[in-house]
Amino acid sequence: MKKRFARLVGLLLAAAMICSLAAGCDSSAPTDSSSPSTSEGSSQPAGDTKGKIGYNYLVMGDFALDTLANNTKRAIEAAGYEAMGVCANGAVDQTITDIENMIAAGVDGLVLWLPVDSMYLTVAEKCETAGVPFVLADKVPTDETITEQLYSYKTFVGAIAPDNYAHGENAANVALDNGWTQALIIAPGIGDGTATPRIEAFVETFTAGGGTILGEVHSDDQNEVVTKTEDLYLANPEAQFFFCTGASTFDTAALNVLEKYSDHEKKIITCELDTTIIESMVEDDYVVSDTGDFWVCGYLASIMMTNYLSGNPFTVDGKAPVITNVPSFAVIPEHVDFYQKHIAGDCIYSDAEIQAMQGITMDEFMEKVSAYSLPERALAKYAEGTVTAEELDAMGVEY
Repeated sequence: MKKRFARLVGLLLAAAMICSLAAGCDSSAPTDSSSPSTSEGSSQPAGDTKGKIGYNYLVMGDFALDTLANNTKRAIEAAGYEAMGVCANGAVDQTITDIENMIAAGVDGLVLWLPVDSMYLTVAEKCETAGVPFVLADKVPTDETITEQLYSYKTFVGAIAPDNYAHGENAANVALDNGWTQALIIAPGIGDGTATPRIEAFVETFTAGGGTILGEVHSDDQNEVVTKTEDLYLANPEAQFFFCTGASTFDTAALNVLEKYSDHEKKIITCELDTTIIESMVEDDYVVSDTGDFWVCGYLASIMMTNYLSGNPFTVDGKAPVITNVPSFAVIPEHVDFYQKHIAGDCIYSDAEIQAMQGITMDEFMEKVSAYSLPERALAKYAEGTVTAEELDAMGVEY
């Protein structure tokens, strides 16, 4: 039986449901009062594991970072390793100390999320000195010269991050599919490493399809961006929608403005799977699409590390791979039930799938990365028996 796939889709649950079975950031984690960081170990007995892998996260309670941490923890444990998570509780400078503490605790490898470029080489030096391999998850240096320097470290296993260009391209296609040609853009300060490629891709795709950009707002100040967004909205009554590059500051600013004026004609297309926006998609009609990858790089970076530790390092031309094209997908309200039950409520990859990705080649790994989408995940879950044919029919997925 065949059905035509119409859109790449899905939707998130509230943060409490997100991979709750992974419990990567649960509030029961013990806190060391002498340090701003919080540590937690694996629930898996150490004696039953192949080794210990550490991972860090900046803060608990942030939807994106909680999900990334949970995905990392689940993949590490599914591959048979003990997971040691350390949270800096919002203190960016604590990140380096947390990594030093995990090294001192005897981890065999590290899956790291580093928020600023200045940290990469400092961390690389510490890992090199200790002989502890590390892989970067979800963020890579914005400065390519730093990436080039990372290749010189023997302990650098690789890096993997989303394709931000694809976020913008997806958003533009959603607008064009709806027949919209008049756009406003809301984004952080000019030059932002995440927003810039999203804007470039959106503008390129949207204008090629006959669209026009009526105006842009750029600000990193949460209060200022709301004021600027309202001014832009009032100055452009012919606009049909906002494109927000992501983060709650920007998409929420647009949402606040539309709610203030009860304007249900103009819409929001945004990036990153923010909880406020998700709730709005379910409860009202202001937001028509969100794009994201559900922080899958937590899984993928962990697979890179577990393969390395088992003697199967991934390489490209003899060097550790730096992958920056993990696909994103569009989120629309009609598929809340599927996403809620089978992605947000059941995580991205099953334990069996993680185990099957141990010992694979670099080419096979890249095939998994390139294939990542909601239809691909739906078919995989159908093969496992956790998704029904009726649910595939509702999504329009061929099977």
